[in-house]
Amino acid sequence: MTILGIETSCDETALALIETRPAGHELEVRVGASLVHSQADLHSAYGGVFPTLAKREHGRNLIPLLHRLLVKAALAEAPDRFVDDERYASAMSRFNSEFAPQNPDLCDSFSGAAFLKRIPPIDMIAVTEGPGLEPALWVGITAARMLGELWQMPVVPVNHMEGHIVGSLLDETVPTGAWQTLKKPALPAIALLVSGGHTELVKVSEHGYAVIGETLDDAAGEAYDKVARLLGLPYPGGPHISMLAKQAEDAGIRSSVKLPRPMKSSGDLNFSFAGLKTAVLYAVRTASSDGSLAEDWKRGLAREFEDAVAETLTAKVRAAIELAGARTLIAGGGVMANTRLRHECLDIGAEYGIPVLLPSQRLSGDNALMIALAAGLDHSRHIQVQRTLKADGTKRLGPF
Repeated sequence: MTILGIETSCDETALALIETRPAGHELEVRVGASLVHSQADLHSAYGGVFPTLAKREHGRNLIPLLHRLLVKAALAEAPDRFVDDERYASAMSRFNSEFAPQNPDLCDSFSGAAFLKRIPPIDMIAVTEGPGLEPALWVGITAARMLGELWQMPVVPVNHMEGHIVGSLLDETVPTGAWQTLKKPALPAIALLVSGGHTELVKVSEHGYAVIGETLDDAAGEAYDKVARLLGLPYPGGPHISMLAKQAEDAGIRSSVKLPRPMKSSGDLNFSFAGLKTAVLYAVRTASSDGSLAEDWKRGLAREFEDAVAETLTAKVRAAIELAGARTLIAGGGVMANTRLRHECLDIGAEYGIPVLLPSQRLSGDNALMIALAAGLDHSRHIQVQRTLKADGTKRLGPF
């Protein structure tokens, strides 16, 4: 089965093509191509993602990116199936009538793409339905609906957070175009999902997913971005905070500020990072009373902030593993590109004697490969997903 994945939940426009096939009780996957177009530079002026801008850029970039994807996967010229002129004209007319008022950039891009008349050898379209920014989600969903109708292919919705979990099952050291067997975690497993919009602990079992801990306010990635802004660093803030923290560690610099480890000993598995961000705000105000912040002071504070986040996350992960009797630790989400957190997760795995599944640093962030993969796994497990396509900004993980 060949699956086209579409991901537009935030500020990355992403597309991917994979093939799947059964191999006994396992699933084999072959990656055809995966592309991600980041809008980070555009949003940096706002210090975070501006939803209306994200929606516009998804609409402008998705169809050109699709053409690049098909070319890269050698599918742009291979098929000899076409949409006849009458059906193409009828579809474009209806799309412009139904979708153009809300998605003018997408419809303009769609109507100018003659390559869409050629039907690629794809069996299914998988698209992120949530959680995420609803204006951005709607662009991907609308594009999937349009392509599904034009090419007469089924379209299935995928939970973005499930994508982050299953992304850890792929071995990116296997060359593109080569078949690989997905990693099979021993269950039950605990998944730590850490991104700009979410911080969750999920129990993974043969029955599906159960969220057993989540942030009560800011997500960890959001806290990274806000602290970076307070320190005068660019968006996205995570890599810049981590760079300063590493410089401080290498130079033996410690902060004179002691930040809280929020809810570390709360007795439950929930998180809260708003207070940590506020503590940084007060520290910055005090230190910048003369109008500037010394570079070594910023490095030390970045190290202290990263320590606070890491210690809080790992304390909750340990508690979750013990509560669930977990046999595998999975970690995913954009913040898991952080080298410190990756090492912490590997240390926890060694401590409990359980395997740790981490996506590559490239696949930690939002991508469509994980969306296509989630759809392929659901199909192989004969899971019946609901067919109504609707953006759900607060979509939650649940049972299969």
